[in-house]
Amino acid sequence: MFLYLFVCTASQGVLDAMTNRGLGVAFFSPFNTERYFFGFRPIVVSPISLHRLFNERGLQVLASEAKWVWLPSFVLLVIGTVFKGNRSGARVA
Repeated sequence: MFLYLFVCTASQGVLDAMTNRGLGVAFFSPFNTERYFFGFRPIVVSPISLHRLFNERGLQVLASEAKWVWLPSFVLLVIGTVFKGNRSGARVA
């Protein structure tokens, strides 16, 4: 459970550093207040306003998050489930 929560927490900063707008991520705060982005920034930033979320821009945001966040997360979940199933001693036919 600790490892799962650690990965969830650490991934937040990594995903924020992959967004195409914003202030960047202060990875080393409070020791260093410099903010960083990754060179590869494919995730479209979500608008704050609900009105702007439910239009064409909102669809771009959802498509971006589905492609770069949800799909890889689902793939890792499936791989983890298969790996866990194989570790339990069950034979795969």
